[in-house]
Amino acid sequence: MTNKEGFPMRSSGELSLEPELRTSPQPAAIVLILLGFLLAQSAEFLPRSTIALTIGLTTLAAGLAIWLINQRWPAVARWTVVAVAALLTPALVAWLGQPSLLTLLALPVGAAAVLVSLRAAYATAGVATGLLLLWGALALPGDGSVLLDVAVAVGVIWATVATAFGIRRPTAQWGRWLGDYYLRTQNAAEEVRSRRAEVEQALADLEHANRQLALANERMAVLRAIAEEAQKSKTEFVARVSHEFRTPLNMIIGLVDLLVETPEVYGEALPTALFEDLKIVHRNCEHLSSMVSDVLDLSQVEAGRVALHQERVHLPELIDGAVAVVRSLLERKGLALGVDVPPGLPAIYCDPTRIRQVVLNLVSNAVRFTERGGIAIRVTQESDAIQVSVADTGPGITPEDALRIFEPFCQGTRGPWRDRGGSGLGLTISKQFIELHGGRIWLESQPGQGATFTFSLPISPPLAPMAHPGRWLSEDWKWVERTSRPKTPAAPFRPRVVICDETGELAPALGRCSEQVELVTTTSLGAATEDLRQCPAHVLLVNSLSPDRLWPLAAEARAVVQDTPIVVCCVPPSVDRARAAGALDYLVRPVTRGRLWEAIRSVGRPVQRVLVIDDEEDVRQLLVRMLAAPPQSDAASGALEITVAADGVAGLAAMRAARPDLVLLDVVLPGLDGWQVLAQKQRDPALRDIPVLMVTAQDRAEQKMRSEAMLATAGRGLSLPQLLQATLGNSAVLLSTA
Repeated sequence: MTNKEGFPMRSSGELSLEPELRTSPQPAAIVLILLGFLLAQSAEFLPRSTIALTIGLTTLAAGLAIWLINQRWPAVARWTVVAVAALLTPALVAWLGQPSLLTLLALPVGAAAVLVSLRAAYATAGVATGLLLLWGALALPGDGSVLLDVAVAVGVIWATVATAFGIRRPTAQWGRWLGDYYLRTQNAAEEVRSRRAEVEQALADLEHANRQLALANERMAVLRAIAEEAQKSKTEFVARVSHEFRTPLNMIIGLVDLLVETPEVYGEALPTALFEDLKIVHRNCEHLSSMVSDVLDLSQVEAGRVALHQERVHLPELIDGAVAVVRSLLERKGLALGVDVPPGLPAIYCDPTRIRQVVLNLVSNAVRFTERGGIAIRVTQESDAIQVSVADTGPGITPEDALRIFEPFCQGTRGPWRDRGGSGLGLTISKQFIELHGGRIWLESQPGQGATFTFSLPISPPLAPMAHPGRWLSEDWKWVERTSRPKTPAAPFRPRVVICDETGELAPALGRCSEQVELVTTTSLGAATEDLRQCPAHVLLVNSLSPDRLWPLAAEARAVVQDTPIVVCCVPPSVDRARAAGALDYLVRPVTRGRLWEAIRSVGRPVQRVLVIDDEEDVRQLLVRMLAAPPQSDAASGALEITVAADGVAGLAAMRAARPDLVLLDVVLPGLDGWQVLAQKQRDPALRDIPVLMVTAQDRAEQKMRSEAMLATAGRGLSLPQLLQATLGNSAVLLSTA
């Protein structure tokens, strides 16, 4: 095993530079080839030429064989070299008749040490020594010259072994030292490269220090926005998962609705017990759908995407609307209801939809957990705030549960508070809505004595701090404290923006972005001009449906509005995006059979052939079932011919192959999504007038509205200092969106 530089590595991953006395057998093969070639060429000049020629050719063949074997089996080639060297020595002795050549047996020993390993050299030396001793014992008795040659050969063999051992040990030490040195050098080089990169970065930082300091404040705002976005990642995840719940819920609610409303579709009457069970399933699915909506509301609040549409409203009207929803449940359980609202309460500045939802949550909770007695709603005015309390005669809440009652999914630990339905999010969402209004909500309860939830809302939002006009007051003036408060609520000062928008959707979208701006909506330049004549505004905001009309609209507005800055933007309405793309309607799942057929009737023409384009087989099957079971009012038109497609490409092909009367199209599709399918359909004259209903789990209200361009103009133009200030201000906004 080697590393990327080619150095050997141990199994533990450490670098191994301890060398072995081992080389490639290729040099030995070359030596044998050359030796065999020379011996074969000069055999005729040597004694016993036939034997010399045989030895030469054998040696040449052995060298070639070793070269070829090494290409595939290097280990076999190494041992072949040792064997050839061992056999070559007795051959030379037999040819030349010189026993002194037995010392050449040191060659296979050296070859084993160099080519294989030191242990192989030991083994080869042992075998060679044994053979020499055997040959010496078999020699003629008293032949001292033979014994001397054997002794010399044995001595040379083991001298070779000793030499190999002596060379290996210091070489191994040098290898270890070189390995350590290499590692230290490599680490030092890495550190030098790191230090060099740090130095270069430091130089670059110093070079741009002044410029970075100038941009630090703007970048800090961007980083803060990023950090806040990171904190909302959990909420985003919850919202995404909740959206994914909508598809299976659509399947369950749709199929159960078909079973309950039109059981004849399945060919036979349902048993009474099964029919009742299906009603339970349907009711629980509706509860689960409501819980998903609560989770989405909570995630929107935590993500900071909920803006309040505040106006002056009378609180008794909100309370009456909330009570009307639960009145049937009150009557069914036989509970009394008392509402105490004093006359003459001032109108409060709030979002009526959100506050009605808070009151409804509190009242519905009280009714759900109360079995005997009643519910009491009481409204009081405390200084500059209104307090609303909802009291019940239920089982009450323990102090331990009271500490966690406003946490998400908390339903209490005692029996009466568990298994009563609900998602455990109503109080959490209510607390969020109240705090968005600048109020607070709290609980007062004792076990067995009922519970009272109270929330407080300011009558008017606090005024923004303003510079005190003390410089205009004389020291001789005497301040007289007012003894009574004004009856009319103070209206806060907010920047005024007049919006000219044909769609009427830009102002609500901007209202969700900020509550500190007064937005006035108009649908034409004439109406905007009239409003500006009656009351000045900080800016006139004109919305163009096409970027090509920015400058013509700006010129048209400037002709009638002289002294007010004009900003022209291009914000296509998200709600009408489907219609602008060529669709008739946008249905968000879960979709009931009645809602689907209501949309089909709105097509305004007979529908006989329907194409369903959706990538989920279950959804396709559900829509086919709904289409196959029309209401009584539509049953006379006959059965529909239904085809399906699993993606956008297949859907377009199906439209071209057999023109349908209506297309049910999903937004999220593999390959071409729903918007791309609509775009390609609109470009094809043969398909352009086919009606399309978009049926998807993607809520259109959650699609972000963006302006594709912006043009700003002033009546007299901008001076150079004003141009610079406007450029820097716009750059700050553009950088914050990068």
